[in-house]
Amino acid sequence: MAKTHKVQPGETLNRIATKYYGNPAQWNSIVKANPQLSGRKTVLDGSPVIYPGDVLIIPNVSDGALTKAKESVKLDKNAPQDLGLKGLGQYYTGFTGFTLVRSVSGTDGFSFSSVWNENSADLRNAFRPFSYPTFDVYFDDDLVFTGKALPPTPSVQPASQTINVQGYPLCGVLVDSCLPPSLFPAEYSGLDLKQIAETVCEPFGIGVVVQGSVGSAFEKVDVGLDDKIWDFLSKLAEQRNMFLTNTVDGNLLIYRPKVEAVSATFKQGEVPFISCAPEFDGQKMYSHITGYTKTSKTADSQKYTYENKLLINKGVLRCWGKQIDDAVEGTLEESVKALAGKMFAQCVKYKLTVSGHRDKNGRVYRENMAVSVKAPGAEIYRETKLLADEVTLTRDDRGGEQTTFTLVLPESRTGTLPEVFPWEE
Repeated sequence: MAKTHKVQPGETLNRIATKYYGNPAQWNSIVKANPQLSGRKTVLDGSPVIYPGDVLIIPNVSDGALTKAKESVKLDKNAPQDLGLKGLGQYYTGFTGFTLVRSVSGTDGFSFSSVWNENSADLRNAFRPFSYPTFDVYFDDDLVFTGKALPPTPSVQPASQTINVQGYPLCGVLVDSCLPPSLFPAEYSGLDLKQIAETVCEPFGIGVVVQGSVGSAFEKVDVGLDDKIWDFLSKLAEQRNMFLTNTVDGNLLIYRPKVEAVSATFKQGEVPFISCAPEFDGQKMYSHITGYTKTSKTADSQKYTYENKLLINKGVLRCWGKQIDDAVEGTLEESVKALAGKMFAQCVKYKLTVSGHRDKNGRVYRENMAVSVKAPGAEIYRETKLLADEVTLTRDDRGGEQTTFTLVLPESRTGTLPEVFPWEE
């Protein structure tokens, strides 16, 4: 978590670092989170001069506020109490409608709506525009993620007053933000994905969790002044066949999702199936994907070509090439197969909507779960195993509950060619 500190007369950065971290040497962490300090004169230990009245962001500070909810505030007593936001000493429930998004590659998110009472001081404080309060998001008493609420949207009508609140995990700030000036010049050559992620996340107080090997270090890394941090890290992760998402506590997770066993079956015409529609992108499907390493003075360019037999066997030639500067000979094949997996994920998707939020065993539908689908109307002619790339749980203002899956081929995780496609009988 991040806190703010207003500098008092006589304070120095190392004293402030001691107060929050117990270590005076951690003043550099504060400097990285405060670009306004760049260019100031320095004192003997190298830290910038600070002045009384300066307001400093103190990153990565433990915050016990989320565990000290005083009482439950029911925004709408007639609405279900299954969803809640815990923060600022309160536990808010009674949202009439909601959307919860859980993603394999990308950040989770929420959107809640409810009645609005502008006379409540607690509500005005919790949902004040541009305060970005920290909340724990709960569903049926299970923590979904810790995150930030974005500016709310109240609406006043003749017969009602409502408010809509949206938010994302703590690491969602990386989606919106570029590197702070304190990190330039950005020199990341010779570092691996975990080391680079930790460096760029530190000023924001965002932790980095890695599951599995991140692969070799990068020989050359380029990041522009206007590059968004999430996009920058995603491009690097793609070359190592890794994915980015958030942990439950809101930090950045770098991982390679596993392919699970089927845990739910949906068939056209049978409850809880509602609808299914394919999303095919023919312009991004290629027969040959070739990755090239950059030619140097001492070595010729290496290349690796992935062959997509789905198109080749039909006599279709569609080629795509990409120079992968950060790949070496040992990682080039892996990088190209990762590109092939991304191609399948972009070109073959299905939007499946079902009623309810739980499978027959009572487990909440989740990201990356494997499902079996048969929907001839959507050209899934045989029972086919698909993976949930994203899951969106919704409840409308009338209480209707639905789950929408964005489904992809399991091979999109591995970059291998499917033996049989859903439209093949």
